[in-house]
Amino acid sequence: MAQFNSLLLFLALSTVVVVAFVFVARSTRNPAEVPYGAVTGVRRRLFWVMSVALLGFLGLTLPLLPYPHADQKPDRVVHVRARQFLFEFSDKAFPEGDGMAVPAELPPVKAGELVEYRVSAVDATHGFGIYNEKGDLIHQVQAMPGYVNRLRVRFPSAGTFQVLCMEYCGVGHHVMRATIEVAAN
Repeated sequence: MAQFNSLLLFLALSTVVVVAFVFVARSTRNPAEVPYGAVTGVRRRLFWVMSVALLGFLGLTLPLLPYPHADQKPDRVVHVRARQFLFEFSDKAFPEGDGMAVPAELPPVKAGELVEYRVSAVDATHGFGIYNEKGDLIHQVQAMPGYVNRLRVRFPSAGTFQVLCMEYCGVGHHVMRATIEVAAN
């Protein structure tokens, strides 16, 4: 639905731009003396109208960003370490270095709880993409060596979610996948 609305918005804005170009092209066929005093006033009014419209748009959309409540404490923290060609999950931070850890079985995530995934990589840049049961990408973040990216997810319902690497990382890239089990709350 959001993609369709974005398409409609794009088409509407594109139509406005095309109409403006046509208007300018038609108005330049018969050049006339330009009243610079009137043009300056129109430009000034247009500047203020556009500034107010932009500020209004920002005021309406900024609260909808994914992290408006960054100070909210997550219900659970899961550490994720990517390496060729697997993901390792742990409830505790991984030790420094790139030693191989045995991935422990994590208890399922509960539907509705806020989970913060702290994602890093050992060897190369990887992608950490979470897909729903229909195969739609619902969340993603980069996994980079020497850096921890935080991804906050609230799964709305129980189910099995696939994690796939979204950055080509070598010949075994296609087998780099994991599963997140989400239990009913």
